[in-house]
Amino acid sequence: MAAKQAKNVRKSASPEVVGGSRGRVVLAAVLVLFSVLAVTGALVGLHYNAFTERAVLDDGEKLTVIVPHNTAWPGVVRLLDQQGVIHNPRYFDVWARRRELPAHVKAGTYRFEGPMSLEELDASLRKGGAVDEVVLTVPEGFTIFHIADRVERIGLANREAFLDTARSEELLREYDVPGESFEGYLFPDTYLFRQGATPEQIVRKMHEQWRSEWTSLVEEHADAMAQTRKETDFDEHELVVLASLIERETNYDAERGLIARVFLNRIERSMRLQTDPTCVYSEQNYREIPHPRYCKDPLNRYSTYLIDGLPPGPISNPGARSLAAAMAPTDTLDARKYLFFVARRDGTGSHHFTKNFDDHRAAISKFLK
Repeated sequence: MAAKQAKNVRKSASPEVVGGSRGRVVLAAVLVLFSVLAVTGALVGLHYNAFTERAVLDDGEKLTVIVPHNTAWPGVVRLLDQQGVIHNPRYFDVWARRRELPAHVKAGTYRFEGPMSLEELDASLRKGGAVDEVVLTVPEGFTIFHIADRVERIGLANREAFLDTARSEELLREYDVPGESFEGYLFPDTYLFRQGATPEQIVRKMHEQWRSEWTSLVEEHADAMAQTRKETDFDEHELVVLASLIERETNYDAERGLIARVFLNRIERSMRLQTDPTCVYSEQNYREIPHPRYCKDPLNRYSTYLIDGLPPGPISNPGARSLAAAMAPTDTLDARKYLFFVARRDGTGSHHFTKNFDDHRAAISKFLK
């Protein structure tokens, strides 16, 4: 009986022993966790301190950063991070908020020059940009999509806001610009805008420059333009469309007029233009290289592999030389016989012109294969 009771006592004591063992395991795990957190916290603290003591820019480094008006604090941090001014955006955000910097940042164009500390960066952002002008350079042949990318990249305006303005029906009516957008009617040039300029101010300035250039060219090439319009029955808008094709096909000045003539020759003979740049004119593929999948896409209303004559609107913003070439194409006996051209790919940017398809195929084999 006593032995049985002793056995029962041992059995009843077993759970307590197990419970105590589990408790010690949990306690050990908690201690380990606290140790890990303490070590992690210490490391984070060391990294944070190293960040605050590190120079923002080293001696000799120079950076220009544009902070547009109405940029929220997270956007400021993102800009500084993207431009390589700060080395850890999370640490910088914490550091700056402790100093209440987000409430005091001013818009503007900043010219940072090393050596520069975090404290000097703080003082500069509170003071505001030293330069209140932004340079916008638009190369010949840029589409409105390329321009939109650039105005956003330099911090001048939001991309989508610019595109909305470039398609504004009200603004198009005001300037009597035909078509769906200002494509073709924004003159490629270098412009200075005050920081905070609106998309409407940008579009207006670029179009007014286009209007000034166009007026001068019309006066300069009045006779040739009248002859071209008589032969083709083109209106001014169609000449702008033609100029946009020329601009996208060549940057070799000596042959712009000849390329214009080839396009007119093909139209006269009821041949499709089949010019590759028209295959990739859309907001979805303007960065792409022309490819048959774009040229033969039945939904591509700009592809001159699928449509007759000119595309429904300009495919770029041409410069003065391409506009002049559209007004006054090369007019020689040989030029009026050319129907094809192929890039020479010899570094000159020029093309080889031919009068029939057999010669064109031979030129392809020579220059492209």
